[in-house]
Amino acid sequence: MFDVDTDRTLVAAADLVNTSAGLRSATPGLDQLTTVTQLKEYLSARAPDMRWPPSGADRTQLEKVQDLREKVQRIWSAAPIESEAPVRVLNELLHGVGLRVARGSDGEYRAEPVPASKELADVMTASVATAIQHLVVRDETARMRTCKGEGCDAVIIDLTRNRSRLFCDFGNCANRAHVRAYRARQAAHRRTFSSTPEATAPAGPSTRHMDAHTDTLDSPRLVKPSAAEKAAQIEVPTSQSAVAAKEFRDRMRDELMEKREKKSAKKLKKEKKAKK
Repeated sequence: MFDVDTDRTLVAAADLVNTSAGLRSATPGLDQLTTVTQLKEYLSARAPDMRWPPSGADRTQLEKVQDLREKVQRIWSAAPIESEAPVRVLNELLHGVGLRVARGSDGEYRAEPVPASKELADVMTASVATAIQHLVVRDETARMRTCKGEGCDAVIIDLTRNRSRLFCDFGNCANRAHVRAYRARQAAHRRTFSSTPEATAPAGPSTRHMDAHTDTLDSPRLVKPSAAEKAAQIEVPTSQSAVAAKEFRDRMRDELMEKREKKSAKKLKKEKKAKK
């Protein structure tokens, strides 16, 4: 959505927050960042381009990373940011962080954070704080969300172009939401059907019609989703597989749009040079 390095860092920041204790798809989860070994496991799972080497992990760095997690969690819980309190926390994280122009992992020049020191926690803080400030200055903090699944407090970062991500990757939040929505539609249909004049009218002379009607009331058929509902399911999927498929489509579309924008920018630049 932004640039490769910023997107990757925002995902890593969400993963860091999700190492804390809490509900994940209605299941209690323990703190996953209480030992140096757990910190190394978290760091090892990050892409090499994050430049967060597990070799730098020790007890002191663990405590500092835990403090970083707590502050990032406070910022995330305040999103979308509309007050000064989370900004003050962000500025604390940005204290001592500099900027320099360097090539990103995609080969493009951009501003790169310079940490206060080469210690692991300072390097992580510089990367995460700089990535979050991208969201703040672009008024995109609404992308910092909490999973919409019932009984789930995992955080997510929505990097889709149309801001459509609703659920985390833990458990089956999307599937459970899909089942609840389906059951609600069926219940609404049964209530609507049973309240129609035909359903409450006195029995007529036709026993056959009455019996057929009673059978329908006792065993209502499942309602197939309409074309509009099918379109809505594609646009805002709820099943885990559908969410994954949509995120893949959105990512492919975003990459295509990014390539087109870069191509248009280069073409415009050449035209300006030709005019000169």
